[in-house]
Formats: sequence, structure tokens, C-alpha cells
Amino acid sequence: MSRRKVFAIDGGAGRAIASIPALEKYARNHKDEDWAIIIFGWDTLFFGNPLLQDRVYSADVKGIFNNLLKDSDIITPEPYRLWDYYNQKCSLAEGFDKIINETDDHSDLGKPHIYLSKAEEKIAANVLADVKAKQHKDVTIVIQPFGRSARIDNGDIIDDSSRSIEPHNYYALVKKLSQKYNIIFMGEQDYIQQVQEKDTYSFKLGTDLRGWSAIIEAADYFIGCDSVGQHMARAFDKPGTVLVGSTFAINTTYPDFFQIIENEKVEKVYSPIRICGLDSHLADRLNDRCMDFDDEQIETIYKKVVSDIKEKVQK
Repeated sequence: MSRRKVFAIDGGAGRAIASIPALEKYARNHKDEDWAIIIFGWDTLFFGNPLLQDRVYSADVKGIFNNLLKDSDIITPEPYRLWDYYNQKCSLAEGFDKIINETDDHSDLGKPHIYLSKAEEKIAANVLADVKAKQHKDVTIVIQPFGRSARIDNGDIIDDSSRSIEPHNYYALVKKLSQKYNIIFMGEQDYIQQVQEKDTYSFKLGTDLRGWSAIIEAADYFIGCDSVGQHMARAFDKPGTVLVGSTFAINTTYPDFFQIIENEKVEKVYSPIRICGLDSHLADRLNDRCMDFDDEQIETIYKKVVSDIKEKVQK
């Protein structure tokens, strides 16, 4: 008799969301099989999912090892170690599909799904109403400038992997956008404290990831980087612009859905994250300016965002 399979999904919240289509596909194809999912920190993102909720467990539950894992085969899908992924032939979601479902046919993969409750949607609607009452614009943008790899160093926000938007670029862009649109800053409390002196243009609040999912669903447009917000926006078919730094769009985002902007003045190299430590560090050094845009580029980004909003939101 074969042992139960348990898929262990680790890494950031964006990875967890990106794994959802492959896990849903597995659920559809293995309805009668005894299998489960263990999540390191992001199990709430699966709440309400009719295919996955009852199979998902947090790794931080007392007794999970003896009660679930000890007699199971644990499979840890790692798309970053697939040839197709590190050679820019597949996305993160497709990488999960390749490993979890043992297939190269991703035609039935679909987008990630996040299921919100009525209460969560109502709270988000209240936030949007408050934002509009304060900023008096018709279109509301959620912007996430800093990803999970960013850190605070003596008052500065630094992302050694160059995935996050540079703070000075963020301030310049949000100042221009605030003249036309309502702006909601998406970020943790530590980031709010760092930006609030220079960023007097955006609405700031604290909430959890499910709260942010609901706010993104309620908003009109999303701007972000290689981080969780873009995966949430894709789950709700929310149009947006993603600024891609050191990573490659085909790997980490949805170039068939979002407007993708990269720094054409910098030639980047692939960073073998989760494969090689030193080579990844050296790649980060070569990619150090990938998210550093000059004033002319910021103006171009602004115009592209305005144009995309006119086409997809104000049509």
C-alpha cells in the first residue's frame, strides 16, 4: 500500500500563491487519493478554496509531524532547480505543475485562485471608500514597491537582490501618480514608518495578506515588483504594471497579463537562487542597478501606467 503524499510548499507568500494552480490541478486529478499540503506560514491564503482548504495544514501546528507527516512521503517542489526555469523556459506556476503533476502540458493550468469572505470584501470596500473620501479621485491604485527580499538598514530600504523598486524612484513615481489617482501603499508597518515622511501622497494602513488580497480586488489597478502583490492581482484579474528588476518576467510574473517594465539600460544576469550561494551573490552584484531608473525613465514609466489605465480601466 502506497504512503500518503504531502506536498511541502516553502518560501514566500508569492510562491505559495503560484503553487495553487498546480495543486488545484492535482486535486482535480486525484479526487479519491489520500494526500495533503503543508505550508510554511501562508496557509490562510488557501482558506475558502473548495479544492484545497481541507488538505492544507500549517507547519506550525503542534503534533503535525506525528499525526500527519511521519507516515507520509514529503515532496518539496522546487521550481528554481528545474532546467526549464533557470533557462527561462517556464514560469514559477508552470514549474510547480511540472513537479507536482509530472507534466509538461500546462494548457489546463489556469490562474491562481484566492477566495475571499463577504466580511473581508466589506472591510476592503470600507477602506476604498475612506481612500476616495480623502484623495477625491475616480481610479484607485494599490502600489507595492518593496518585496520580501528588502530590508531596512539605518533608515534606508535596501534590496540586495534588486527585486524591489528603489525608494527614490518610488517617491518620484507616486508623487506623479497621485495627481491623477488615489494611491494605497502596500507594505509592512516597518516600511510605512520609513516612507511616510517623504511619501505624503499615499493612503497607508496595516492589514494581513488576506486583507491585502481583498483591497487589491476592490481597487482598480495594481503596481508592483517581484513580490506577492502581483500574484494577488493576477488571482483577481486586476490589471497592472510590474517593474521587474533582477529576475526574469517569464519566470516570476505574468507577461501575458500585466504590463512589464524593465530597465533597458542595464543588462542583467540570472541569479541561481536556491541552487548556488556564491554565484547567486555574485549575480546580485552584477544586477545591482537593475531597479535604479533615471528621471527620464520614471517619466516614461508614468506615461505607460497612465496609458495602460486608460486602456484597461477607464475604457
